[in-house]
Amino acid sequence: MADSCRSRSPRNDGAMAHEDHSQRSKQHAWRRDVRRRYPLWVYDDDDWSLMHGENKLPVGDLICPAPGCRAELVAVERESGTRFLRNRRGTADCGHAFGWDRRGGSPSAEHRWLQQRLAMLCDTLGYEAIQEHFESHADVWVASTPPVAIEIQRWPTAFASRSAARQSKGANVLWLLPESASSKRVGRELFRYPAARIRVMQREDRTKEATPWEPGHSGRVLLWVGATVMRRSTDGLTLVSAGNYDAREFLRELLEGERRWYGPNEPGFKFGSGWARPDDVEQVRAARHRAAASRLPGPLPTVVAIPPAAGTAPSVREPALDDQEHGVTPVAPEAPRREDADRHQISDATAKDAPPSAGCDLRPPELPVADVPARRGWLQRLMTWFRTGASR
Repeated sequence: MADSCRSRSPRNDGAMAHEDHSQRSKQHAWRRDVRRRYPLWVYDDDDWSLMHGENKLPVGDLICPAPGCRAELVAVERESGTRFLRNRRGTADCGHAFGWDRRGGSPSAEHRWLQQRLAMLCDTLGYEAIQEHFESHADVWVASTPPVAIEIQRWPTAFASRSAARQSKGANVLWLLPESASSKRVGRELFRYPAARIRVMQREDRTKEATPWEPGHSGRVLLWVGATVMRRSTDGLTLVSAGNYDAREFLRELLEGERRWYGPNEPGFKFGSGWARPDDVEQVRAARHRAAASRLPGPLPTVVAIPPAAGTAPSVREPALDDQEHGVTPVAPEAPRREDADRHQISDATAKDAPPSAGCDLRPPELPVADVPARRGWLQRLMTWFRTGASR
């Protein structure tokens, strides 16, 4: 950002650009010789009362926020409601314009209301929140660790490049899409980038939407965040949408690191992505691993060793080289008991009468077969019948 106050075209100043806005304007100002945490902004009602209200600051108190530039600014409001600042009459235009009017007009009343409400919620949580942060171009910049850049988006935009720009400042990004962001293109980005739906509902009837930014609205409202805020399913195998989630609690979990973005194409997520607690993600992964292991084939059957046949000496394993080096002595077979020895002696006495056999034949013994003469042919049986019948 240049330090010079000489006049130049705003087209050449790439600082503080809002890529989803189309026309640049002066919207920020410091107070001369008054130290503040962040500049005044024309669309913050409290700041605007200082710049343009009945008790507005004296002329010359507002100066350009660009480093090294102390050009004096004055506040202007048109009949359409557009607010901006310009250099004081009689002075040169410094050329520093850090705000953008959407399509030539002011940000919508809904956009401004959501900015103010989100900044207020972060402030109640103990975090400094700056609307229209001119260094990062964020709608709301939250000074957490790490910082969070909150973007309220109603129209299609370059989500990837704008997210990268905020991340280059060391910030995490949260895209909040109001219900008025109903285009299919914006809806597709909901699960591709760290985003969520933001809903404003009536407190008296939580099923009806509220429009507190419109004139004449009365009644209290609730702010919900949903669609991509995830919880564990009843079976514990999937992360599913938690429905409408309290916006303040969601911001607290996000800023304190209790909930983070996963995805896209994250296993275990019903829609492939979402905001989830890390411990919920680990429990789902473990449950899915157990379920997958239970579907695998069981262990192989245990092999049972067959004892040696009677009268044969069991083999003794010779000590291996590793056993000899480590002093391991093979275990000798257990000596037979007395009753086993008596049984073996009877078997040996019976075996003395049997002819010697070579080796150990484990085949089953052959059963005796009756000597049945072969059946004679039909001609022989006929001749026999004639002879036998003739003799009678």
